[in-house]
Amino acid sequence: MQKKSLLARSLYRLTGHLRCRIINGNQGEPYLERYHLFRLPGGGGVYIHRFIDSDPDRGLHDHPWKSAVSLILSGSYKELRLEEKNNKKSVVDRTMNSWHLNTIKGEDFHRIVMHDHTTPVWTLFAHTAKIKDWGFLRVTEEGEASFEPHESVTNELSQKQWWKTAPRGKFVERAPAN
Repeated sequence: MQKKSLLARSLYRLTGHLRCRIINGNQGEPYLERYHLFRLPGGGGVYIHRFIDSDPDRGLHDHPWKSAVSLILSGSYKELRLEEKNNKKSVVDRTMNSWHLNTIKGEDFHRIVMHDHTTPVWTLFAHTAKIKDWGFLRVTEEGEASFEPHESVTNELSQKQWWKTAPRGKFVERAPAN
């Protein structure tokens, strides 16, 4: 346990020097801190993510990239993911613990749910170039699934090249170190 806490403290210190973007939920509450590490050839990016709360409960979401990977560095979370087996879709949950690698394709719909809302989860996250828009899978009153573009569900706008002007982590109102 001491090792994880040392790693989390070290990551907090390191990210104080990196460009930071706070991602907020429906009521403006922060749930994800994104720290820019570097760009990949072809338009992808590598970040350190610090989940301080679950993805807001606004449905499962996809991503605008062809693929992404997330290596859990510290902490754990539950991932709700839409899967299809035998032509039947269902939401399954998987626990992702430290040092697990989570591969996320652009067509995957998922949601991150924190096990413990007092212990942040740190991940190393990388994605390919943006190839499409992203959004949420919502269930209608008739029980059918419908896709809603993210702009219609959240006020969080995509910000091109945000890392060029974003403040460093130590200068933003981020959650305290745990």
